[in-house]
Amino acid sequence: MRTVSVRAAAPPPGGATRVVAEGVRVAVFDLGDELVAVDDRCLHQGGSLSCGFVRAGTVACPEHWWRYDLRSGERVGAPHLRLRRYQVQRVGDEVVVQVPAAGPPLSLRELLLQHAREWQR
Repeated sequence: MRTVSVRAAAPPPGGATRVVAEGVRVAVFDLGDELVAVDDRCLHQGGSLSCGFVRAGTVACPEHWWRYDLRSGERVGAPHLRLRRYQVQRVGDEVVVQVPAAGPPLSLRELLLQHAREWQR
């Protein structure tokens, strides 16, 4: 599978930053001993996890408080629900995230639904 690298400012210790590449929103978290990159979209209703509350290796969605273990991507209390993880590394004061290359273009329906989700925020 082809991947694309994107560079962005590193998140502050214990914090997060959002990266967008190939139309994919990725939340990058600095957990102190490691960097973690996951989808920046809650599985419940699409809330931005990079804006969530981070504590003890978990993030809580700011919209409805669904919590995820950042090291595994699993939803706390429902391990069958899992965020997609991405390869990430620190390069100086930046992070480099590997995301899959864009697939086929979205249909008009998918584009309208995506736009509607973004507009609601």
